[in-house]
Amino acid sequence: MKAVLVGLGNFGSGWYKRLRRHAGVDAVCVVEANVQLRETIDPETPFYSSLEDAIISERPDFVINVTPPHIHTSINEIAFAHGLPVLCEKPISNDITDAQYIVGQAELKNIPFMISENYRFFAPVLKAKELLDSGVIGHLSSVHIEFDRYHVVPVPYFGRLANGLLEDVTIHHFDMIRYFTGQEAVKLFAMNSNPPGSWTETTTVHLSAWMELDGGTVVDYHGSMMAKGKLTEWYGDWRFEGADGAIVITSNRVQLMKEGKADEVYTFDGVGNVLSIDEFLTALKEKREPRPNGRDYLKSQSLVHAAAVSSRTGKMLSVEEALREAVLKC
Repeated sequence: MKAVLVGLGNFGSGWYKRLRRHAGVDAVCVVEANVQLRETIDPETPFYSSLEDAIISERPDFVINVTPPHIHTSINEIAFAHGLPVLCEKPISNDITDAQYIVGQAELKNIPFMISENYRFFAPVLKAKELLDSGVIGHLSSVHIEFDRYHVVPVPYFGRLANGLLEDVTIHHFDMIRYFTGQEAVKLFAMNSNPPGSWTETTTVHLSAWMELDGGTVVDYHGSMMAKGKLTEWYGDWRFEGADGAIVITSNRVQLMKEGKADEVYTFDGVGNVLSIDEFLTALKEKREPRPNGRDYLKSQSLVHAAAVSSRTGKMLSVEEALREAVLKC
């Protein structure tokens, strides 16, 4: 299959290397507005400044959209107009109503549309999901998440986000909550802030959140990009408390706890080494919906939107309330 990669910035360069060595991709062409970046790729790789021109000339099988979030929609619309499946970096769009629109367009035209939620495919995450689904800890009562990094973001768009941590990183963790539990949030409360010591004044890089899920599970979340203490992995440290035990993910280790003691520490044998592009290509081959597709990921992005509204208003609210506010603003 032939891929057209749109965007050759920080993430795009990594995607280019990944696609070039992927067994399921026969050829890659690149679309990038900054022609100077052409020097960073193989000179044999077809290079275009227009997606329309690339599609007409190269006749690709699918599009990888790695542009900045505020450009996602225009790129996705061009791909959909040509009937091309899209694997898009998160978020779908910075604006929730725009995200709803583009998901609707993909469904209306029956075009496969997947969001590259790579955190779902990390080995510790896959192992913990396997254990949770097995029922080894019984009914899930609570989830606690700790995310701590000290990370100064040089990417220009980050500083333009109202809530940088929430919109750019926590969206991964909120998606993982839904993925791990198979439940949706009933109500939530969140507080974005920049405590003393923050490296930025243009966005927020600290978040505390609480949510109740429709299966009765409660979740509490702490996230910081200004941490000076022990740092977590990018997907965070997790503790799942159940009626019969607990599952803990910390520092790339998954363990089962019983009666407050470690019962078993797991390796990642059997969970595979999967990337989001693998899931996307397999779904295309099997003619099924990729995971997560646009509709599924829209639910994760709606959680982020609701958390932003809660923080701004100082109120606990449901996701539906937050989405209604977005519609009224339009």
